[in-house]
Amino acid sequence: MRVLPTLLGGACLAAAAFAAPPTRKDAPKVTLSRSDFSSVIAPILDARCVSCHGPKKVKGKLRLDSYDAMMKGGKNGAAFVPGRPDTSMLLARVFLHPGAGDLMPPKEEKQLTEAQKEAMYTWIEGRPIPAALAKTAKDGLKAAPAKDDANR
Repeated sequence: MRVLPTLLGGACLAAAAFAAPPTRKDAPKVTLSRSDFSSVIAPILDARCVSCHGPKKVKGKLRLDSYDAMMKGGKNGAAFVPGRPDTSMLLARVFLHPGAGDLMPPKEEKQLTEAQKEAMYTWIEGRPIPAALAKTAKDGLKAAPAKDDANR
């Protein structure tokens, strides 16, 4: 798995978490794959984010339960700008150190796997999510079997 450039660097990460994303006119012209969204990104968001950022509860006025709602952003503006993953508030929060206060999902919740983070980064970058990465990211969403089931 490749190392995600500036998002994993401490100072760059802190700056990215609190800097406003550039305006859409400053962003490169990138078309995000709706099929990658529906097959890979949406299941990750549904499993880890929508309980706080969905139709029943809308923290920070940010909804992540649909492509259109995600693109609208929340009270702090855009969650990300297509083609600019290094300025993404969404990714900055996901990549924060587990002890950080603004970590998303909150530290008491199940965190995204490295593959899920990389899939989100790749998608926001505007690149197709490779099949192997998509499979690994989705496999990380499967619940572990119950102890009784594991012994059968």
